[in-house]
Amino acid sequence: MTELQEVVLSYPKLKDRIDSRDNSKAEKERALKCLKEIAADFSPTYIKSMEKMLDAALPRLYDGINFNEGDVNLEELTKQGSVVLVPNHQSHADYLAINYQVFKKYGFPVYIAGGINLNIFPIGTMFRKSGCFFIRRSFSNDITYKLTLEAYLYYLLKEKKPIEFFFEGGRSRTGKLLPPRYGLYQMLIEAHNVLSDQGEKTPLIFLPVSIVHEYVPEQKSLARELSGGKKKKESTGQLFGLFKLFAYQFGSVHINLGKPIDMVKEPAEELKKQTQNLAFKCFREVGRNMMVTPTSLLALVLLDEPQGALLWSDIIAKAKAVITHCKKFDIPVTSSLDCENFEAALGRAMDILVGNKKIELIGRNDGTSHPFYSIKEESRTEILYFKNTILHHFLVPWVITGAWINMFNGRINTVEDLKSFFLAQRAQLKQEFYLPTVHEFFLKTLKVISDCIGREVKSLEDCLELSRKELYAIVANLGVFSRVCSTINEAYYGAMVAMKELHSKNPQGFKYDTYTKKMKETLDELRNLGRVVKYKESFSIAIAKSSMTYFQQMGVIDNIDGLYTIVEHDKFALLLKKYENDLIDKLALNIRVVES
Repeated sequence: MTELQEVVLSYPKLKDRIDSRDNSKAEKERALKCLKEIAADFSPTYIKSMEKMLDAALPRLYDGINFNEGDVNLEELTKQGSVVLVPNHQSHADYLAINYQVFKKYGFPVYIAGGINLNIFPIGTMFRKSGCFFIRRSFSNDITYKLTLEAYLYYLLKEKKPIEFFFEGGRSRTGKLLPPRYGLYQMLIEAHNVLSDQGEKTPLIFLPVSIVHEYVPEQKSLARELSGGKKKKESTGQLFGLFKLFAYQFGSVHINLGKPIDMVKEPAEELKKQTQNLAFKCFREVGRNMMVTPTSLLALVLLDEPQGALLWSDIIAKAKAVITHCKKFDIPVTSSLDCENFEAALGRAMDILVGNKKIELIGRNDGTSHPFYSIKEESRTEILYFKNTILHHFLVPWVITGAWINMFNGRINTVEDLKSFFLAQRAQLKQEFYLPTVHEFFLKTLKVISDCIGREVKSLEDCLELSRKELYAIVANLGVFSRVCSTINEAYYGAMVAMKELHSKNPQGFKYDTYTKKMKETLDELRNLGRVVKYKESFSIAIAKSSMTYFQQMGVIDNIDGLYTIVEHDKFALLLKKYENDLIDKLALNIRVVES
């Protein structure tokens, strides 16, 4: 029996499980079979060969993979304790990008948890020999498998192998960070607690990792899934499509290491709470370090224009306004955007998007005419992915511009009105993003307003005392963010219009699938009318689900035995009108950003 098998079978919880069974021999064999399915088969020779292959292939696909350690020295961290990297997940390329960079710089592998769906020939062998171990998507009812996986994590911790798992549980289809899954967090905590009980004093350290791609290889398929298409199962046949990738350009990949989080052993009864707190600490740190890249910046600016094209000079002016805001409020940006070559970096990202046939160049870019750029209609959902990777950084300025409009049009007159507006906006945004606490949200709001007007604003009461000149200063500074969340409000508005029509035809209720189909049709019809809805990318399967959840929480929709119905008609009508007014007001706001 190998050392790995001996250590895994000695794990107390798995050992107790095997010993308690009537046929312990069969249960032991079953655990070993699970272990064989799970375990990595790391080969130093193999990974060195992979390194050489990637050295040759990656420069043909990427401008570079930027590994930003900040104040973290990963090599020193692994000497201090058992390190678990917890990155977000955008692409299958994440597996390679992180492991490649760590091995190239430090000479040791990271043992990465991968979905069993990737264990297909030949990439399954490639990943396994590079340090990947495979886990099933679902195993809650298979106790032996669960305990074997936990025992394998115990083995990796005992051997002080760096571990990595993608905390979202799968790739983000929208570009937004997904809520953390708790399973592997809890297993690692429990396995480490066993080591502690056995006298092992090595600390357990979680290292949040933020990874952003300037172009995602799977982008087209992700957009198709968001529009309602079914996910295609990974297969060997799909691998032949990888050769097509060499016709594309992917820009750079940016990997940011966050602040390490030490795990402190807690009483067993506190395990659930401890796991959730840890997961969200890592989540917040990952979100904080998501970098604004040239591609995501272009997406933010270009998607603001629902139709037509933008002059390159206007794109640059708006992009500079965004970067100025980022620098003031410690929002991370790539080094290429934080230097004199700012415009060249944007130009390179634009060339990639034009070359990949996502954006259309109108007019020559040779100095003889003024070039215009426009996102191709069929590519808007794909480009939205990149905007969504950074959108959480700009929610507060978006809410402030909404409050500004409502103060000017007389809908906000008192402190209570203003507070209610902010809380309502936050309640909706909670369905799409993980947000700071209410207190932190208000503090950041006051900080941003203070910066805009050049003096300190200490309370919401102070906001109602602002002069007209100061109010205009706010919108002049934040106007570039006034429509960054318009697709979300359009989606929620379209959802309500669809629900209203479905309810009128069938007051007894409608099914969820009928609702998603109707929502898409409704948004298309409203966009063709062009009065309220402007953005093709407003619909997605993800936002159909989150909007339904929100309206149920608001108490205007109820679900009884799988049928949805409107239950608070007056409240529903007021909310629908609010969305319509907001969208019309935001479209009417046209603050031109000029270079300073």
